[in-house]
Amino acid sequence: MSVIKLDNFEKFNNSVEVKIPGVETPWNVTFDDAYRVKSSMIASQVEKLYRKQNDDDYLNKLLDMPDAKRKERLTKDMEEMKTTCINGLNELLNDGKAGQQLYDTLGHSTEILAQIIGQLNDSADKTLDLNKEEQDKAQMHLYDSER
Repeated sequence: MSVIKLDNFEKFNNSVEVKIPGVETPWNVTFDDAYRVKSSMIASQVEKLYRKQNDDDYLNKLLDMPDAKRKERLTKDMEEMKTTCINGLNELLNDGKAGQQLYDTLGHSTEILAQIIGQLNDSADKTLDLNKEEQDKAQMHLYDSER
């Protein structure tokens, strides 16, 4: 009888502690299919808002508006991005206060929150794709051998 050995599963652990520099609170999350779906949805919502705000048509419409109306629109759109990021981090870190805590601690920046969401989404994908690590090693080996 032959034995099939699945080495990739030997060190598999999908529970992680998330630590963010400058923030004392660590968060424990478990990367699973449900988390992956949730993180993908939140990351795509943030990406959609980001693209909307950087669209040429949107920027041209803003330039055509009077100053007061432009400021009102920008404030509304930034508030929508802030709410999406804060609520998204609350969900991803399983803590109803995490998003606001990070927003306050990290300089009131939705850009930083969006990057954290993206990194959590990428981390969930990498953790659940055991072959990804092997592929990355193989690519690095190619790079190293070309030097």
